[in-house]
Amino acid sequence: MWTTELHSAGLLGLAGAWESLAGSLAALIVGLAVGTGFRLRAARRHAAAMAEGERERDSMRRIAAELARTSDVEGVARALLDEIAALFGVDFVALTFVSDDGAEASGFLGRQNGEDVDWWPTVRIDIEHEPSGIGTAAREAIGFAVYDVGDSRVSARLVQATGAKSAAYVPLITGERVIAVISAASTVDHRVFSSDDLTVLQALASEATIALERTRSTLALGEALERERLVMSIGRRLRTELDAAEALRAAVEQAGRALGANRCFVRLTQASGVHVVAQWAEAGTGPILDDGTHLPVSDLALRWERTVAVGDVEHSSDLDPQGISALRALGVGSVASTPVRADGSPLGVLTASRSHPSAWTHGDVALLEAVAVEVALALRLGFLIDENRERLGERSALLRAAEVVSGELELPAVLQRLADEVAALLQADASDCYLYDRERGVLRCAAVHGLDPSLVGFEFPADRGLSGLAIREGRALTATEYGSVADEIPHPAYAGFTDAIVAPMRWSDGVRGVLGVGRRRNEVYTARDSDVLEAFAALASLALRNAETFSRSTRQARVQRGFYRIAAVLGESLTRAETLEAVAQAASEALGGAAAAALMPAAGGELVLSGAHNLPDAIVELFSEPISPDGGAVVRAALHGRVIAAPMLGQDERIPQAWRDAATRAGLSCLLSVPVVSPRDGAGGLVAIFFDEPRTFTEDDLELAQHLARAVRGALERSELYEAERGARSLAQQLARTGRLLSRELDPEAILDEVVAQAQDLLHADGCAIRTVESGELVVGAASGVGAGETIGSRSSAEAWLSGDVVQSRSPVALEDAGADARLRELDPMLAAGNTGFLGVPLGGGGVLAVYSTRPRVWREEEIDALLALAASAAGALANAELYQRVALERERSVAILANIADGIVAVDREGTVVLWNEAAEKITGVEAADALGRTPAEVLQRNLESELSTPPGDRLVSIMRGREEVWLSVSEAVMRDPLGVVSGRIFAFRDISADRLVEQMKSDFVSTVSHELRTPLTSIYGFAETLLRQDVLFGDAERTTFLGYIASESQRLTQIVDALLNVARLDTGDLQVHLTHTDVREVVGEAVESVQLGALNDHSFVVELPDEPVAASADPQKLLQVCSILLDNAVRYSPAGGTVRIGAERKGETVELVFADDGIGIPLSDQEQIFRKFYRGTDADARIGTGGTGLGLFIARGLVTAMGGKISVTSREGEGSTFAIELPLAAPVGTAG
Repeated sequence: MWTTELHSAGLLGLAGAWESLAGSLAALIVGLAVGTGFRLRAARRHAAAMAEGERERDSMRRIAAELARTSDVEGVARALLDEIAALFGVDFVALTFVSDDGAEASGFLGRQNGEDVDWWPTVRIDIEHEPSGIGTAAREAIGFAVYDVGDSRVSARLVQATGAKSAAYVPLITGERVIAVISAASTVDHRVFSSDDLTVLQALASEATIALERTRSTLALGEALERERLVMSIGRRLRTELDAAEALRAAVEQAGRALGANRCFVRLTQASGVHVVAQWAEAGTGPILDDGTHLPVSDLALRWERTVAVGDVEHSSDLDPQGISALRALGVGSVASTPVRADGSPLGVLTASRSHPSAWTHGDVALLEAVAVEVALALRLGFLIDENRERLGERSALLRAAEVVSGELELPAVLQRLADEVAALLQADASDCYLYDRERGVLRCAAVHGLDPSLVGFEFPADRGLSGLAIREGRALTATEYGSVADEIPHPAYAGFTDAIVAPMRWSDGVRGVLGVGRRRNEVYTARDSDVLEAFAALASLALRNAETFSRSTRQARVQRGFYRIAAVLGESLTRAETLEAVAQAASEALGGAAAAALMPAAGGELVLSGAHNLPDAIVELFSEPISPDGGAVVRAALHGRVIAAPMLGQDERIPQAWRDAATRAGLSCLLSVPVVSPRDGAGGLVAIFFDEPRTFTEDDLELAQHLARAVRGALERSELYEAERGARSLAQQLARTGRLLSRELDPEAILDEVVAQAQDLLHADGCAIRTVESGELVVGAASGVGAGETIGSRSSAEAWLSGDVVQSRSPVALEDAGADARLRELDPMLAAGNTGFLGVPLGGGGVLAVYSTRPRVWREEEIDALLALAASAAGALANAELYQRVALERERSVAILANIADGIVAVDREGTVVLWNEAAEKITGVEAADALGRTPAEVLQRNLESELSTPPGDRLVSIMRGREEVWLSVSEAVMRDPLGVVSGRIFAFRDISADRLVEQMKSDFVSTVSHELRTPLTSIYGFAETLLRQDVLFGDAERTTFLGYIASESQRLTQIVDALLNVARLDTGDLQVHLTHTDVREVVGEAVESVQLGALNDHSFVVELPDEPVAASADPQKLLQVCSILLDNAVRYSPAGGTVRIGAERKGETVELVFADDGIGIPLSDQEQIFRKFYRGTDADARIGTGGTGLGLFIARGLVTAMGGKISVTSREGEGSTFAIELPLAAPVGTAG
């Protein structure tokens, strides 16, 4: 370069030499000087250039080595950009890829000051329409530099984003295509990018292009394989998944995720509009509504029939402001849409969108288009399957319809089945079937599906609506805009339908009706739908024809069945009510009616409902009240035996208005009235047959009605005979049952109640009353039914009317309507309460049995006889009950007497079984009456009470065991005999004489004992006295003193016995005197112990446990000493083997207790309650201890203690000794007494 510059300078110098020679010399000198300076500067520049070249070569080597090591696009780009930034000292470098078609550039990687720039990957540049340095480099395929980018319009976004001052742009070229552009910019100062700099940049770019192309090719191949794999997966699922909707949704989800989209959907163009059939949106992203929302990109793709990809919605030139606003509202930043095409025009679009601006690569578009192809194939397959399914459904529906025609013969069922099937087949919201009435010129609804069931039966003129058009043209008509003929819609139920088809049902050359379907959802019916409906209409015509034929056959069969039914009624023995029910049913079945009622005359001539068949509630309510004999032409015709036919019931003036209104409410349109004559009630009855469909009555119908009238008369005659016979038998049976009931009842009041109940039930009356004569008046003793509460207890004269007539005449009185007479109502409260019919019969004993009815009633002869029989049974039952009451009263009196006598009374029957066992017997024997009744005395007492034949009459002594105790009874016996003299029972009377025997025994024992006790001392006294009186023996003083001592001691002993006897006598007479004083029991006990110790013969020890302080009791000292001596003497006596006798005294509260305990033989438990009795000694005391006694000691001790205000008790266990305790009142402190 410096050479070039030197050459240029030389040329300039030579040029100056030609101008002037002088100047050339000067110039030569100057040139030599200047040349020398230039050579010096050129040398320096050359050295710098050599150094710079070396750096560039190093940079190239480094970048080559780095690119060789890097296997991904981002790594190549990062190495290239970092090397450029380092080599040229720039602040910002970036790599931008150019699309395959060269129309768009997308930012890939940007670096500023050694760091990644986050926003650069989002940069999208429209190369063809947007001015930019990158676009220029891509279009021109040449690098260039801009010194001041701030003044240049080609890099406005770069300046705005980075604040760039100067910039250079170098394309990466492979083959003849620019694949990328490198941008380098200084952001601090302006700088000049020389041609050498650009050359170096181009060289680096060329070096990187190979690596990028290689890496991108590898990645592109991998992406293509992955894309093909994804497309194959989606296609396989779409073709194999049974649930097409779920498979389509999964396909758009897979496609959306693979494209990095946040929303993906398939939108199809259908006859009813555009619809989103499948969509996917990631969490947080709202779905696309299926409401025909304007989607501009999808609409463009559908209109242009090619893929439309918008990388930045906000800056897209393909979208108008309205479209941009619509996409912005959906949160769309970039969107791509491709047509879904299958052998023709597009079916719809497959659209994917992102929430941020981003370019759609060739691979993205290829994937979207490939998925669209798979979706189109799947949709096409689905359409074919649906079409085949629809065709199969049509054939199946037609087959089912044919089955309906051949299988169903009832017209309503046939038409309803056809309506249901055609609605399902044509996917209709509703369907209906109307029958054509040619005579009236109307269409009547016969069946509906999806409409209000109340529409059935609705009629409208046959020339209105789509139905009228179809009938006139004789073919199926489709109304795409059903609402446009709203003035023709015959009923509000059809409002809101958008599409409908109506087809006429034709047979031969006539129209039988129309069949229609409708939709409310703007889905247009096709010609094929119209054909299907016509086919259904043809089947419906055939079904209608078959049903009418069957209906005629059915009617004929029904008439025959009616004859048979009537004949069966005539041949059966039924009750009147059952016959009338059967007549109503037979009339309805024979004449084909919907309902029937049998109205028969009552007692007053009114017609009442007596039989019914399928009567609606409105008709039942109409006939709930009696119908007056002058109730219109229908009743008059029945009285004269004429039939009335009313085919237009609602408009027939002959029929009462109430009948017509009730029939209208019940949906009944025709009436046939057939007169009925009853042998019992005479003329005036009728059978009313109602029809729910319009009916023209033929001669056959009227003839059948006449036959019905004749048949009913015979049936009623037979039933009345049968009912009379059965009634008589029933009355007899009920009378027998009533007799049995009354015979078992013995309470007069209960009998009266039972009689009124049975009488009312026997005659099916509404009330009943029994009156008995008391003091010349009739008194109501029992009543039931209407007015019973006010009647019971009322009185009336026995000579008054009605009941008085029965009493006086002794014969029945029967009145059909007694309540109509005010005078009779005043006399009889039952009539005043609302009853009117009266039947009274005499009751034995002067009473009256009367029954009542609330309506006038003719009393039949058999009813009067039955009530007479019941009255006779009641009279007998009352007599029995009164007799039983008297007997029961006597029995109660006898039982009371037996219960309150002291002797036991036992009665036995013929078999010897106890039938009476009074309370005294229970007490004496210890056996409860419940245990004795029904058993023999021998089983109860283990002893026979009957006397032997040889036993003389009178009382006998018999012993029995009462538990472990022997009891002696004084028994007397009375024998009862029947009229034949056979023993029919016995009565035993007995009393307990065990106590008397015991007293006698004790007295005998006492006399014996006292005699022995008195004889012993008297013998001693007498013996010693006789000895002293002997003259043949001389006794000394000592001997005399000894003899006299014995006489004195025996006399004292005799005195004690006499004193004891006197004490007993005083105790018995209450003359025992005690002197209560302040007595220290210690002194008394000590004296008694000392006295007993002196006379004790056995080895006894006495333990006295007395307190140290005085223990004062309120007692008689002498009497207390006597008691203590008795107790101590017994303790010693009944302890023959010796032992210890313990005596104790202590204060207990307000009493003083003395205790005497020994270790003797003890007292048996059975004797402990007896030992304080007079003359009582232990049952085996003598045997156990061999000692005697009077049996008075303890009796005297208790008497003395009781006299002193105390009490004595004993506790003992046999073999372990006895303990006697005495409680005496505590003496008052000295100075407080008195």
